[in-house]
Amino acid sequence: MDKNKLKIAFIGGGNMASCVFNGIVKTRPHQDEIMVSGPHVEKLEHFKAQGAQVTSDNAAAFAFGEVVFLGVKPQMMPVVLDGLKQSGVSYDDKLIVSMAAGWRLQAFEHRLGPCKLVRIMPNTPAKLGLGVTAVCTGREVSAEERDLCLSLLEGLGKTVLTDEAGINSLGALAGSAPAFMYRFMEALVSETVKHGFSEAEARAIIEQMALGTAQMVIHNQDQSLAQLREAVTSKGGTTFQGLQQMTQYKFEEMMTEVIEACLRRTHEFEEMFD
Repeated sequence: MDKNKLKIAFIGGGNMASCVFNGIVKTRPHQDEIMVSGPHVEKLEHFKAQGAQVTSDNAAAFAFGEVVFLGVKPQMMPVVLDGLKQSGVSYDDKLIVSMAAGWRLQAFEHRLGPCKLVRIMPNTPAKLGLGVTAVCTGREVSAEERDLCLSLLEGLGKTVLTDEAGINSLGALAGSAPAFMYRFMEALVSETVKHGFSEAEARAIIEQMALGTAQMVIHNQDQSLAQLREAVTSKGGTTFQGLQQMTQYKFEEMMTEVIEACLRRTHEFEEMFD
């Protein structure tokens, strides 16, 4: 396998596959040969426009790739894996990368046998190169192959190497959390509109507030989040009163329950797809 010129296959061309594809093309422009498979070739035109080959034949893509990204939905994975197994294509030397939630390493081994498998869990900001991607490698994967996979994910943002328990936790904490942030921002936009601003003005205000707040966190590494919060809070002032309401409504306890709910659903998926 020539790391400077890889043959990369994507089985499934959905949102996360597109995200990883774009990250690779951005960091390794015109460097690799890429093939993407999906049941509807007409939906793969954006890959073709960026130089990839497209096909409706998963086995052909599997045979083509030295690194194979499995970008199919969890519930479709059994059918896809059975098809790949029955294709007769050898995968002894292939690095297989799964993006499917709830699919443990052992679930793949039950269907494929021993294979070089990496699990990744990107979040949606990876589309902008600002994501957090959890990475967990199987026992057949060498350190060199692990590092190759990490290099292919550089265009997505920050990567975190962890184990399977960690990938579940980060799936909730980094993967699902953007939805929680969006809901918080939705509520702030709604409140801003209630106080006389247009929808467009309210969104622009809250967008800038969120961006500025994130940058304050990033650019003040010598201060804890608690210290940054305290710097906005005068004893008995308006912010203090707002925080008191968050405490009264048990904000931290609520967030614990939110993350636990995500993890419970993850474990349900694991039992379903074992």
